Amino acid sequence: MSYFEFNEEVNLKYSEGFEIRKNNFNSVMHFYAPSIKSYETEDFKNKKSNSFPPFSITGNTCSLKCDHCNAEILKSMAPVLEPRDLYERARVIYGSEGHGFLLSGGSNSKGIVDILPYIATIKRIKSDFNLKVIVHCGLVTEEIADGLLDAGIDSAMLDIIGDEDTICKVYHLNATVEDYDNSLKYLSERNINSSPHVVIGLKHGKIAGEYGAIDIISKYNISSVVLVGFMPMTGTKMENITPPEPEEIGDVFLYARKKFFDTPVLLGCERPYGISKLKIEEFAVKAGLNGIAYPSEGVIPFSVRLGLMPKFSELCCSLIFAEETLLPIRIGGKV
Repeated sequence: MSYFEFNEEVNLKYSEGFEIRKNNFNSVMHFYAPSIKSYETEDFKNKKSNSFPPFSITGNTCSLKCDHCNAEILKSMAPVLEPRDLYERARVIYGSEGHGFLLSGGSNSKGIVDILPYIATIKRIKSDFNLKVIVHCGLVTEEIADGLLDAGIDSAMLDIIGDEDTICKVYHLNATVEDYDNSLKYLSERNINSSPHVVIGLKHGKIAGEYGAIDIISKYNISSVVLVGFMPMTGTKMENITPPEPEEIGDVFLYARKKFFDTPVLLGCERPYGISKLKIEEFAVKAGLNGIAYPSEGVIPFSVRLGLMPKFSELCCSLIFAEETLLPIRIGGKV
């Protein structure tokens, strides 16, 4: 049972977002808990430890050492330092009746995750095992986009940054907002399912460029939009930085919802802990977002009280457009 009392009143501020959701989507509220980490609440838990794991093609190594991450997130990913390692990992997932995997890795000094040597192996994995394959890219070149198309991946994820000062000072990258714009353009031109991410509070806990990033995304044909909240991580230069207030994050939710009338908008894996996390998830439901990854205790029944029907998946939330992967959540013995 949640110790947080969710406010069920959808006030005037959030009502527009909630109405957009009601008028353009069905009543389903999607919840996700991929096996990137173990997850359990009173309402559901992920069951397969190997159903959808994350892999890193660079192990724990990243050239950028971004202020907010410092390659810490790569430590939670199993290394696949050679294409043959990835194939063997995929064989294991297939043998255990898992669903697929997320393939990522650290960036080189140009902000690129060097995925090209893995393209042929991904294509073989798709052919041999028919697993879901999501690739989390850095900056995308036309060559990389061509490779991802040839490989037949199910979705491409990439962060979109709308502030050049953030790119320089947080990512330590000599790149521009236009480079991120072009990355999404190359994917869109090839009709690759893409799920761009926006990190809210990335500029040392301040809102700077998030609205611009959403504007960039709105220009292209994308499959879903994933919003995440900056979460201070131990071992990084930003571990003591205070994230934006939940209300500020809620404002970004609303802006995105109003930009994307018929494209799913989700709250992804990361956001601050504690009471802020619960408030952020409350605002996500009220603002009319379509789904939440790793929801806190109490959020699922809260969504039901607002008239939504929860469904659950152990896949990555970027695959929200793959409706067949979702199962109803049973609350109190009822669907």
